[in-house]
Amino acid sequence: MRLRAARQRGIQAHGRSGMNVWVPVSDGTGAVSRLLNAGWAVAPGVQFRVVAPQGVRLTVSPRAAADIAPPVDAVAAAARPPRPMSYG
Repeated sequence: MRLRAARQRGIQAHGRSGMNVWVPVSDGTGAVSRLLNAGWAVAPGVQFRVVAPQGVRLTVSPRAAADIAPPVDAVAAAARPPRPMSYG
């Protein structure tokens, strides 16, 4: 995942080496579940953090610019807080 592509979608992802990317989320379990349902595997962030807020850790590889949109769009959708259910 390219950090610039993530930030263009409102994701404040962090990473130094380009190999692992940290994406803060309000609900780690929900984000992991939404990504799995969309066909993407990510690691829950709890095992990789000490004082950081909730997040998911993505291990990424270099991708061509044309291949960036699908995974970044999925992460952007999963990182958003879930919307309340409407009963009307």
